[in-house]
Amino acid sequence: MATISESSVIQPQGKVGGFTFYKLNGKIIMRSLPRAPHKNGTNPTPLQKVYQNRLAEVNDYLRPLSRVLDFGYQNFLDQKTGVNWAHTNVSTKGYNHKANPRINPAFLQISRGSLLGAEAPLAIRTADGITVSWKDNSVEGNASEGDSVMILLNQPELQKHIWIKEAGRRRNLQALAALEGENSEKEWEVYLAFYRPLNNKKLVISDSIYLGRV
Repeated sequence: MATISESSVIQPQGKVGGFTFYKLNGKIIMRSLPRAPHKNGTNPTPLQKVYQNRLAEVNDYLRPLSRVLDFGYQNFLDQKTGVNWAHTNVSTKGYNHKANPRINPAFLQISRGSLLGAEAPLAIRTADGITVSWKDNSVEGNASEGDSVMILLNQPELQKHIWIKEAGRRRNLQALAALEGENSEKEWEVYLAFYRPLNNKKLVISDSIYLGRV
């Protein structure tokens, strides 16, 4: 991967030779295209099929969450999208082609950052939806009682999710993800993260925590 200076006379886009060029956040990014072995380009081996299926399935899993992931990885989007960042962890640690389901949701990280995360978080089902709670650690490290709470409920089988970007504050020690109608009948993969403004342009964000299927 390489970045082409804006002062360059040539500003390519699309596929050129063995590379693809695209614009991301005002910069031209150059990536090499994957090359299939000459003998197996049209007849992949069983192992190659596993790799191809993994790539396709992880992409399908993450694509519906692109807005959430771009928000959660916003401090790292100079050369890769949020989906690209999340893809690495899921495909290398959370994918098993012999398992059912093949993707382990515990390895999906919806945000990444240096802000102190939640202590002893818990998600439980209630009459109104899913209540997420945590212990008070607002005086530790770089945490603050006013940190915003972000909750994601994900239903990968249906490619459906509920993103609660402003679910409350760290000092509240709990937040409700309200569910109504058919959504209240489903089980959801639950994720929690904190964030707050760092300056006028950036946020400081915590690593997300997976709270299980509730």
